[in-house]
Amino acid sequence: MTHDSNKDFDGIKQSDNPMPEWWKWIFVICIVVAVGYSIYFHKFSSWEQDVAYENEVKEYEAKYPKAVAVATNDGSNPLRGNAEAIAEGEKTFKTVCAACHGPTGQGLVGPNLIDAEWIHGSLDSEVYATIMKGIAVDKTKLGRGPMPPHENSLGSEKVYQVMAWLATQNASLKASK
Repeated sequence: MTHDSNKDFDGIKQSDNPMPEWWKWIFVICIVVAVGYSIYFHKFSSWEQDVAYENEVKEYEAKYPKAVAVATNDGSNPLRGNAEAIAEGEKTFKTVCAACHGPTGQGLVGPNLIDAEWIHGSLDSEVYATIMKGIAVDKTKLGRGPMPPHENSLGSEKVYQVMAWLATQNASLKASK
């Protein structure tokens, strides 16, 4: 059985014409350039991935410096009463905390933050530690769910801002003893 290269398939004639020479040369040149560039880039250029990453991290940290809020000596919230911090704290609470504590802090999966009962302590220092370190499943009280730690996701300043907002919503949150 012989193969007819000019056979018709559904009205389309198949021709076994060779590819144009210029097309073959472009293909070969692309391969040579790719191999040459790869060798140059990985062996002879001064760009290295770990150095580039370190430079990008430095640029980011310079552009967005970490603002560290330092607690007072008695452990109270340094942003308590700061109107700007309270406004930012409310935004953060509504985007991060409201899923468990409700949009106004009335409690859902997490406990009510508006009533006078503080399950894990009502001092700024105790609430700060609870938010930053979280509450593990085995340490939950009153049948409530665990609380994830927010030291990496929010950081000190945002936690203090949320606490400043909470202090405006609940007078039973005490600054210190």
